[in-house]
Amino acid sequence: MFYPLEKLHLLHDGYRRAFRIGRIDLLLIQEDGRTFLIENSCPHMQAPLTHGAIQQGVIRCPMHGLEFNLLTGRSPSCASSLKIFMPAYEGNLIGVVL
Repeated sequence: MFYPLEKLHLLHDGYRRAFRIGRIDLLLIQEDGRTFLIENSCPHMQAPLTHGAIQQGVIRCPMHGLEFNLLTGRSPSCASSLKIFMPAYEGNLIGVVL
């Protein structure tokens, strides 16, 4: 099922917004012209990533400093991976299919 998150014309570099669909916390990010949709929870201790610093396609957990690649979800210093979602598009909306 498609769940709309945002209108495409509202996305811009630096855009970041948290969403909750059922029990899933999502974080929609646009950085360097690329759009990412990730689980808004660090797999280490479930800290929200909403305010995590982003550099070169990597987000840093604001609570413990663990870093995760926004494309793969992998971390060089943690065995757990961040869950990545594929953005879905319908008309002028970006969302997710769950």
